[in-house]
Amino acid sequence: MAQRGANVSPIVPDTFRLFFDFLPSLTKQWRELRLRIGRRFIEEWNIPRTWPLDGPSPFEAVRVLDPEPVESILAEAQSNLTRNFPVFKTMTIAERWAGLIDVTPDAVPVISPIRTLPGFLLASGFSGHGFGIGPASGRLVADLVAGDPPIVDPAPFRFERLARASKWVPLRVPSAASPSISSVSGE
Repeated sequence: MAQRGANVSPIVPDTFRLFFDFLPSLTKQWRELRLRIGRRFIEEWNIPRTWPLDGPSPFEAVRVLDPEPVESILAEAQSNLTRNFPVFKTMTIAERWAGLIDVTPDAVPVISPIRTLPGFLLASGFSGHGFGIGPASGRLVADLVAGDPPIVDPAPFRFERLARASKWVPLRVPSAASPSISSVSGE
């Protein structure tokens, strides 16, 4: 069970950098957000902008992130469930879980080659819908990688539709003498 629309949104450095990109969607869902500031701000502030290619990237640490569930949200969900379905009043909770949702400003995923990185195709930003649209998304990715006619028109999923996308510059290619990679933005 989950508490629909109960989203804890930590305030992090990117909150300020991307605020205006997400503002249109925030105005629609403002009441559902539970803003928090805490140690995640410092953790993200300390994420390196460059890293060696022979070690783990900062993105690998985020990928395996397992956040603690917010007990108040789970208690609220349980209360709503038992109020509407009394049979659950005696239920035993076997496990609690929390996760992260990758989201784009328009809540539509990016499934697209990245023009500035030849051979790289991005599939991200499924906004919590990845499980439901995963099979079709996987097929679209496979079609784009293989150069086959796509199962659907990929235009709505292109990376360039995001306002910030046109400002990005390619990652610097590391030299053989100093193997590292950098994430660079043209802002």
